Amino acid sequence: MAGDTDNPRLWEGADFYAAPVGTTAPTDVVAALDEGWLAVGLLSEDGASESRDQDSTDHYAWGGKLVRTTKSKHKRTIKVTCLEDNLVVFGLVNPGSTATTTDGVTTRIVKVPKTDPRAFLLELRDGEITKRRILPKGEVSEVGEIPMSDSALTAYELTITIYPAADDTLYIDITDDPQAAVPVTP
Repeated sequence: MAGDTDNPRLWEGADFYAAPVGTTAPTDVVAALDEGWLAVGLLSEDGASESRDQDSTDHYAWGGKLVRTTKSKHKRTIKVTCLEDNLVVFGLVNPGSTATTTDGVTTRIVKVPKTDPRAFLLELRDGEITKRRILPKGEVSEVGEIPMSDSALTAYELTITIYPAADDTLYIDITDDPQAAVPVTP
């Protein structure tokens, strides 16, 4: 069997951060993050997932021979489920809303959500291997159903739509994974 059993990744740890668009992003996997990056807290054991959506159109020559396929309306999303009800998660779930604390009592005023693009960073770890996925600009586009019961954790499932930069970059992956290394050409 071809392949290397050390190459598959099982991401045993992860952290997810949000920051204002334009916050200095890391350029490696070890540098401390800029103070603008705020952790969302604990994530569901289900991890994160990426989805892709696009339209494809097949073009045929006379006689039915496929000659080309064009693609348009490409969209990528990342989905995470946050398990904490902290101020960062509150802001992502309810953009434009406010929270104040006086004498140990917090009052949250939830308003109709406003547009609130952010930068996001997903840091994944598998033993000594680290990968940082930086989304320079995205936005929470969907919030899943929020359970409130005695049999299920309150959780906030967030779908983040990734917006491309002017040069069409969707995100940047930085990793110290040896299998991702580009061979050096002599």
